[in-house]
Amino acid sequence: MRQEIVTTSLLRRVGLPSNLLMAGLVGGVFCLFQLATRMPETRLADSLLPFILLFGHLALAPVPWQWTGDEADRAGLGRGLVQALCFDVVWIGLVLGGMHLLGWQSPPPHPFPPPPMAIPGPRPFPGHPFRPGLGLGMVNLAFAIIYGWVCAAKEATEASERRTAGLLRQAQTRALQNQLEPHVLYNALNGLSELVHEDPLAAEEAIAGLADLYRMLTVHGDAGLIRLERERELVEAYLAMERMRLGDRLKVTWQWPEWADKLPVPPFFLLPLVENAIKHGISPDAAGGELAIACVRAGAWTQLIVENTGSPLQGERRGVGLGNLEARLGLCPELSGRFTLAARGTVTVATLQWRPEV
Repeated sequence: MRQEIVTTSLLRRVGLPSNLLMAGLVGGVFCLFQLATRMPETRLADSLLPFILLFGHLALAPVPWQWTGDEADRAGLGRGLVQALCFDVVWIGLVLGGMHLLGWQSPPPHPFPPPPMAIPGPRPFPGHPFRPGLGLGMVNLAFAIIYGWVCAAKEATEASERRTAGLLRQAQTRALQNQLEPHVLYNALNGLSELVHEDPLAAEEAIAGLADLYRMLTVHGDAGLIRLERERELVEAYLAMERMRLGDRLKVTWQWPEWADKLPVPPFFLLPLVENAIKHGISPDAAGGELAIACVRAGAWTQLIVENTGSPLQGERRGVGLGNLEARLGLCPELSGRFTLAARGTVTVATLQWRPEV
């Protein structure tokens, strides 16, 4: 991993409630053990040391195993072991040294007690001192290396699963976008078939407009996120085609603030709402109808609202376009998008609400 990814991973571990809870519980058990065994000698630094060491293990131990400087999720065994030895010796030494300055003192070294009975021959480890502070550091070093390797492997597996899920979601989204492109073209061609008999000159002009619409659809289908301005341009091209067919039967009004153009959205975000309003509301009505398109803010939410008169709403009336839109919203949980279609008197109202990532 690169430095910025390692830092993000470290901050995520530090802020994870389960890690904080684990450090608190295990550290509390150590404190109870201290109080139960040597209460008169217990100092504040003695009580803090288990918490600091445990939190250090949870936060810092995986770092040397994750640092690679490239796109790899984890360092190899040899490189990781060398990095872990150097890194863990430094931070554990700093913790123990700092706590020593704050008042924590390990018991003084003392030789092993002599055997209860004198045994002829040389004594094993004559005068060898046992140093608890050094032993504590060695135990923590071994634990840091092992835990860091296990935690880094776990996070590498989770990162791989997230990438796989992201790629699957992208593939599903792209498949849905590819499904929508021919659907829009089929509806446009159906409208052209009416013009061929009613107004051949208008049909010829509409064919040229259809070529522009197809070009815009192709560019849209290849994009992951676009500015809402581009979506509006696509809708205007589609409405130009429909005006040739419907003429005065189609009346369009826009309520579109300047800030709306810069919002990032998935492709085909507004078009299905407009297409559904024309296909099921305005086009079947002999008198046509009015189409009102608006983009408004409601607190932290942004709403696209498409209202149409004409044929009243009957049932859900969700065709391919709206079903496709709802499926793509389900694949973008970060948007928290919601779609509703309802009747308000003689007006059909389609509302798409989401939290934009600006």
